[in-house]
Amino acid sequence: MDNVFTITPKAKLQEEDRKKQLLEVIEVVREQIESGEITELVACSLDKDGIAQIHVSVLDFTGGVGLFEIGKHMLIEHRS
Repeated sequence: MDNVFTITPKAKLQEEDRKKQLLEVIEVVREQIESGEITELVACSLDKDGIAQIHVSVLDFTGGVGLFEIGKHMLIEHRS
């Protein structure tokens, strides 16, 4: 492996690593949905232009809002 090198710019490698990380998260969620572990889902994402999107699959509006709020609080607690 000592003779292996890449001409891919560092920024491109970081972009590819980030895509890999995002897909790994999606795969874990997919597996949990298939196993029945996850029954409702609220997720938030940013597109390449920085526009936020909320993705929802819940039984009712109130549950969706609750899940979104719980997610916000978990993120805040994790970053503190």
